[in-house]
Amino acid sequence: MDDQPQLQLFEIKELSPTSLRCTVRCVAGMVRLGATVELRPASGRPVAGDLTVSAIEYAGGVAMEFVDLGRTALVTVTGPIDEVALRTVAAGDGPGQVVTADLRLVVR
Repeated sequence: MDDQPQLQLFEIKELSPTSLRCTVRCVAGMVRLGATVELRPASGRPVAGDLTVSAIEYAGGVAMEFVDLGRTALVTVTGPIDEVALRTVAAGDGPGQVVTADLRLVVR
């Protein structure tokens, strides 16, 4: 997984059965708008697959086409999301719980 572009979740801002909005930090490669990603812990099975990166915003609400290594952003992904499974893995939605779970959006 280390060679695949990926975003590490810091905080879940909004969660629904079809959308996840979260703050992230790019920890590998570059993730582009429209990319297909799966949500999974750094070591473990995916919690959600076939998600699409539908929005990327940098500080101040600046819309961007990509997030590259070392940058932070507010990212929205859309697709089928099992809220219960995600909350179980993250044990809540505060930054401490999400960071501890080491959840990643990994480009497929």
